[in-house]
Amino acid sequence: MNCTINMLASVIGLSALCTLPAYADGIDQMFTADGSYIDEIEIIGDVQVASGETMALLEMRAQHMKFFVDPDAIYVMMDENNPILTENKPFYGFWVSTQSPDISDWPNCGYNIVDEHGTPYDAHGTLVWTNTDIAPNGYSLAYGIDLGICEKGQQPWAYSRAAIEMSPDAGVPHGDIPDQNLYTVTDSNDAEYSVEASDGWAVLTSVDAREIDVPMADAEQSSQTYFEQDVLSMYADCGTGSVHYGYGTWAWSNGGFVIDFDSVSFSFPLMDAPPDNGGACRM
Repeated sequence: MNCTINMLASVIGLSALCTLPAYADGIDQMFTADGSYIDEIEIIGDVQVASGETMALLEMRAQHMKFFVDPDAIYVMMDENNPILTENKPFYGFWVSTQSPDISDWPNCGYNIVDEHGTPYDAHGTLVWTNTDIAPNGYSLAYGIDLGICEKGQQPWAYSRAAIEMSPDAGVPHGDIPDQNLYTVTDSNDAEYSVEASDGWAVLTSVDAREIDVPMADAEQSSQTYFEQDVLSMYADCGTGSVHYGYGTWAWSNGGFVIDFDSVSFSFPLMDAPPDNGGACRM
C-alpha cells in the first residue's frame, strides 16, 4: 500500500466550528498515563492512500514516529454533543518508524506508506485514536492513542495533556518537559548539536566546545584555530552560514542531511533536517 501527498493541512484555513486536538499551531504534548512526558505530536498534513482514502499525517519527531489517522479523528467539531465525543468513537490508523532499519528493530508488517515528502516507510503497526472530551479552555481535546504491532492488539500508550489533566485516575504532567523549540542531532563523528528551530530557519550549536580550524586567506595557506562551540545556521532557501566558515548550502535525503562549506562539510546521518521548508533542498 503506497501513499502520495494530497494537501497540507492549514490551521488558519479551518472552519470556526472545527479545531485540532492540540494548540493553535497543530502541536500538542503527549504523556503516559502516569503523567511522564513522551514527546510533542504535530499535525503535518493530509495524505492519500492508494485506495483513494485520505488520512491525516502526524509526527512525533523525537520518537521517530509518524501516524496515519482517519481525518475525522483530528478535525473535530467542538460541540459537547458531538457523538465523536459523547460516544468516544474510536478511529483507526497505522504508524511507522522514521529510523533506519539498522537502528530500529520494529517488525515489517508487509506494506509501506509514503509520507509528505514521498519517502516510503515500512508500516510497523496499527493504532486507535479516541477523543473523549473538550478541555475547560474550550479549544483543546482530551484524547488517547492505543498502539499495536502489526496484527497484535492495540494497547494504551499516549494521552494528550488535556486527557491527563481531566482524568481523576491519571497522573499529573511531570515537570520534565524540555524546551519545545530545542532538541539535539548527532553528526557522523558522534558530535551532538542542540537545535533551535523556528519557521524557515534553524541554528545548530555543538553541545561541547570543539577545536575549529579556519583556513586563512593568505599565501602561506595558514589556518586559525579556535576552541569553542560551533554554531551553524540553516535557512529555508537551502543556504547556511557560520561565523567561522562563511556561507554554504545544505541538503537532505532519506539517509539524513548534509551542511557544506568550502572548507568543511558536516554530515548528519539518519537525522531529519530541522528547517521547515515544505521538503525543499532535497539532494
